[in-house]
Amino acid sequence: MSADKLSRQQVDFVLRRAAEIDSGDGAVAEDPEPEDALSVGEVMRLGEEAGLGPEAIAQALTEMKRGAIAQAEPTDAISRTLGPSHILVSRVVPGPAAGVRRAVERFLREQLMTVRRHHGDRIEWERAGGIWPGLVRSLDFSKRYAFGLAGRVETVVSEASAHATSVTFQIDLSEMRRERLTHMGVRSALAFVVLGLGGAAVMPGFGLYDIVALASGGVAAGSIFALERRRYLESRNRAALAPERFLDLLVQRYLRDQPGGAGAPRLADDESF
Repeated sequence: MSADKLSRQQVDFVLRRAAEIDSGDGAVAEDPEPEDALSVGEVMRLGEEAGLGPEAIAQALTEMKRGAIAQAEPTDAISRTLGPSHILVSRVVPGPAAGVRRAVERFLREQLMTVRRHHGDRIEWERAGGIWPGLVRSLDFSKRYAFGLAGRVETVVSEASAHATSVTFQIDLSEMRRERLTHMGVRSALAFVVLGLGGAAVMPGFGLYDIVALASGGVAAGSIFALERRRYLESRNRAALAPERFLDLLVQRYLRDQPGGAGAPRLADDESF
């Protein structure tokens, strides 16, 4: 089914969810399987004919599209230690889909990402390979490139209404998360072997010195693990914050261009976000 088409069940979900938003009900319905397809514009018209507000319909569309690509996060040891493997950022931007799509693609390329697969509204991105992108990331002392942890990023940009566009980022950290956990375990184990077991081996025989050496090794291993975990979580937070800040600026740009929006910061069309 085309990326800009919604199944009959998805249409039911959007209209029902928009009605809940309009009435203030926070309940969320499940997203069913696709059958018949309708365009987003037809769904907007159906909702408006039913007396639903366009903002509520746009929010319901965003929730539906977000749910279409989100996956249930397992509660395994890695997820408990380093957080979920995916970061999801979604927003409705008050601008035309073509302009928003160009801005999103420019932002991803500036983050040293390259297109892996193009599915129309949905695009799969991956880290750009080669010597130069790797060198740039390694010398990123200003922390400009937030997607260093991300193996892949998936974006969905679709028309939510005549003057609004739904944008969703799904950032895949699963590969880097596994690698970081392995490095953390190896470094912590080495610290325990060198300080703990190595110190105990200096003076054979179990005694106070051995207890102190093993305890010191355990403290060093735990400290290294905690430090590496904190560094990873800081990088993860930057990866989540980057698309949020980009969308904030993009929303401000389009609000500024609307009547009465002259007070927002000025951004040129070719200015990087």
